[in-house]
Amino acid sequence: MPSELQPLSAARQANLRRLLNPRHIAFIGGESAGMAIRVCREAGYRSEIFALHPKRREIEGIACLPSIADLPLAPDACFLGIPADATIEGDPGHRRGGAVCYASGFAEIGGVGRQRHDALVAASGDLALVGPNCFGLVNYVNNGSMWLAAYLPGAGPRGAAIVGQSGNVCIHFSMNQRDVPFSYIISAGNQAVLGFEDYIEYLAGDPNVTAIGLFLEGIRDVPAFSRACLTALERGIPVIACRAGVSDLGARLAASHASSLAGSNELYDVLFERLGILSAPTVARFLELLKLASRAPLPGGRRLAVFSSSGGDNGMAADYASAAGLDLPQPNESQRSAIKAMLPDYAQVSNPLDFTAGYWGAEERLTPMFRTMLQEGGYDLALIVLDHPRMELGPEPRKPLEAMVRALGAAARGTKVIVGLASVDALSMPESMRRYALDHGLMPLQGLDDACAVLARWAAYAAFRRKLEHEGPPAPPAALATLDPQKGRLLDEWESKTRLAAFGLPVPAGVVTDAAEIGQAAGGFDGPVAIKALSAALPHKTEAGAVMLGILGPSAAGEAARRIGANLAAHKPDLRIDRFLVEPMVEGAVGELLVGVKRDPQFGLVLVIAAGGILVELLRDSVSLLLPVTEGEVEAALRRLKSFALFDGFRGRPRADLPAAITAILAIARYAEANRELLLELDVNPLMLLPEGRGALAVDALIVEAAGS
Repeated sequence: MPSELQPLSAARQANLRRLLNPRHIAFIGGESAGMAIRVCREAGYRSEIFALHPKRREIEGIACLPSIADLPLAPDACFLGIPADATIEGDPGHRRGGAVCYASGFAEIGGVGRQRHDALVAASGDLALVGPNCFGLVNYVNNGSMWLAAYLPGAGPRGAAIVGQSGNVCIHFSMNQRDVPFSYIISAGNQAVLGFEDYIEYLAGDPNVTAIGLFLEGIRDVPAFSRACLTALERGIPVIACRAGVSDLGARLAASHASSLAGSNELYDVLFERLGILSAPTVARFLELLKLASRAPLPGGRRLAVFSSSGGDNGMAADYASAAGLDLPQPNESQRSAIKAMLPDYAQVSNPLDFTAGYWGAEERLTPMFRTMLQEGGYDLALIVLDHPRMELGPEPRKPLEAMVRALGAAARGTKVIVGLASVDALSMPESMRRYALDHGLMPLQGLDDACAVLARWAAYAAFRRKLEHEGPPAPPAALATLDPQKGRLLDEWESKTRLAAFGLPVPAGVVTDAAEIGQAAGGFDGPVAIKALSAALPHKTEAGAVMLGILGPSAAGEAARRIGANLAAHKPDLRIDRFLVEPMVEGAVGELLVGVKRDPQFGLVLVIAAGGILVELLRDSVSLLLPVTEGEVEAALRRLKSFALFDGFRGRPRADLPAAITAILAIARYAEANRELLLELDVNPLMLLPEGRGALAVDALIVEAAGS
């Protein structure tokens, strides 16, 4: 994972600023340039526009200049609607400001395309280059768009900035019917020059940007991306990601489509969790999160109140909210008594609250009822569930809905409760109702399941930010040198354990001996011992019959050594063993863990914690963390294991010594960090967990490091 990319230089940052705030734009090319000029004018851009073409006299009524050299100044922005080879050519003296490279035929096709990519990067200098193989950018701040599809202006100038690798998906975003406020939509394409990390770093400091949305197919440099996201975190700008390529087929398509590297899904999730990135599994939730992050403050917690006049709506709301992890506290006795007096005799007071069809649109009755719930209940969030009638039915059916929106808005005034209007059906909230809700202080959230999910994510993000106030910012994954995994050197178990023990990993008190002295070595222990052949050529000793357990006494030890020799002669005839490890048996363990470290070319050193023994294969029970890790992260990972209940006193079993397990895992992580330049692989299996107060012991260990170290 070589971090070859440097933080955005001052010169390129200045050029990116010019690109996104252009005083003049040059459109270069034929039909595509003409289309981009039309879109730019229709969006409302009124500053200077140049048109360049070597043969045409005019484009869209603008007299054409024959070449870049004929421009009277270096424009702040250029749209390059010309073939790939022509894109690389031109006068370097005018390569200031920024440019959108529309052409394809670069790294995404390999071969000659890769050569074009390298030439484009070399020729760009400090130019802020978007693309190539991209659709351009939509600028809602000053309307200086370089884009090839009509879009509705007016969503800005302040709002979320989206950066996406897919131009067509970015078009979808510009056409959304969810009232997401935007500042910019940038189709990043192949990211030959500007990548996600550059856009994030710049946009996090733009006062027009409320949140940053990423449509990802892959990350080209994880450390650089992480540093940029931490900058956004420090500046209070939420980063929200929607990722394509999460299936095996999707990952292959993503890699071929945008010359990107789509890595392990789990490691993306781990990275996003560490950096506080809000991950959205669907485009709908991605847009709803961007809307929420741009329009709502952070909630104080995850306590939700729900209102509707339908038992069915309330039942669904309770299901979706519970599944999302939101709390639905019931009204206290004071609230229950006050609200009961406001409702019909047959009504029940609960959360969700069914205010009955008889109160449909009754603003004067609902306002005090809602106020009693919100001002006395300690809620952080509230939803009223209403689906809008079809517009063809005219204004009359809408009036009761507007009255109920007004009632909830008035009830929440003066509180810190974030209130929303949620529709069960995402399509049953027209623009007029969305705008009406916003005007009265309610967040329009489309689709009840999505509404609950995004509120829960927003509450989790708020908790993450509060946690940072006490713990400080998370550590980004560090870059790793590239090593050849085929040229590794395996350390035997004794050397592996000795190295790890120096970093604090508890290991059994073993003795290394030869066959002649093995009886004496075994007799030095009070109880049964384990006897293992020691050789760097035996990474899997058990399968080779090179481990004997429960051996008691010198004569049994000698026989065990002979049996190991016979097993190895059959398994690997050319292997000669003259060293053995004798260790006391570990008894009374509550459970086993597998703890390993692997070297990932994209994400760096990855710590894997899994259920030991057969459970890891049976349950696929593992959690991955990116190094470096904290004590809190390790404990949370252990508690996420499906088998954690077995270590936590399940059905009266003894509890495992959890603090000792955490200490042991942190020791393994410290060793990996200290040896990051050479470590290829590390495996402790099993780490035996003893009952509370008795510790943990690494019974077996294996280290593979770069050859020649």
